[in-house]
Amino acid sequence: MSHFQEQFKAGRHQLGKQPASYDKRNFKLSKYLLAPPPAAADWLKGSSWPMYANDTLGDYVEAAAGHMIGSWQSYIYPTAAPPTTAQIIQAYSGATGYNPSKPWTDNGTNLLSFLKYWRKTGVAGHKILAFMSIQPGNLTELQQAIWLFGAAMIGVALPLTAQGESQWTVPDGLQGNNAPGSWGGHCVPVGAYNDHAAAMDRNTVVTWGAALTMSDYFFQCYSDEAYAVLSQDWIDAKGLAPNQFDLKTLQADLAAL
Repeated sequence: MSHFQEQFKAGRHQLGKQPASYDKRNFKLSKYLLAPPPAAADWLKGSSWPMYANDTLGDYVEAAAGHMIGSWQSYIYPTAAPPTTAQIIQAYSGATGYNPSKPWTDNGTNLLSFLKYWRKTGVAGHKILAFMSIQPGNLTELQQAIWLFGAAMIGVALPLTAQGESQWTVPDGLQGNNAPGSWGGHCVPVGAYNDHAAAMDRNTVVTWGAALTMSDYFFQCYSDEAYAVLSQDWIDAKGLAPNQFDLKTLQADLAAL
C-alpha cells in the first residue's frame, strides 16, 4: 500500500491539492474587460479521461492539467495523443519533489506553485502561456474562463458527503461531514456549463477518470481557488481558438495594461 493510500485510508489525507495559496501579483481575470459569456459552452465533447494514477497517488493537480491538455488537443490537434500516466507522474515529481522510491514524498501539490511550474517547465512537453486568477465563487468569471480558454482549473475543499457521488451538490448545511475540506483538497478542470440545465447539473468537471456534474452552489461553497489558463494547445496555426478567440488581440491588450 502506497503512502497516499495509507493516508487516505486513515483519514489523514488532503487528497491531492494542498491548501489554497494566493499571490497579489497574479493577473486577475476581473481586470480584463470581458463580454458576458454565452448561456452555455461545452469543450469536453469527444475527450477521454485517463485516471492518471489518481487511485494510488496524490497527483490530482497534475492529472487535472493532463485532462485539460487532452481536451484542448481534441479540438486543435485531434490526432495528437494525450499525456501519458508516466508523463503526469513525471510532472508531479518535477513540481513537488515526489520520488517513487520514497513514498513519504507523496504529499499532493500546491496549485499556484504548479501553475508557475507548468508555465516555465511544462507538462508532457506542453507549456501554458499565462494563467489568471478567478474570484472564488464568481460564476460569471468561471463561465468566462471556460468559454474563452476551453476550461477553468479550480481547487475545491471537498466535503466527506462528496465521496462516491456522481453529482456535486450541497446538502443542507455546511457542518460536520458537509463542511468544506472535511474530505480534503482536490483539483479539477471545469470544461462545460449550461445555465439552462437543472440546478444540480449546471457545470461539468473531470475527476478520477470520469466527468460529473457540479451545481453552481457547490462551486460557490467549496471552491477555494480558481484559475483561467491560456495554452497554445487551445490556439490553432492562425492564432484562433475554436470559439474564434484571437490570441494576438489578447496579447496586445495585456501589453497595454
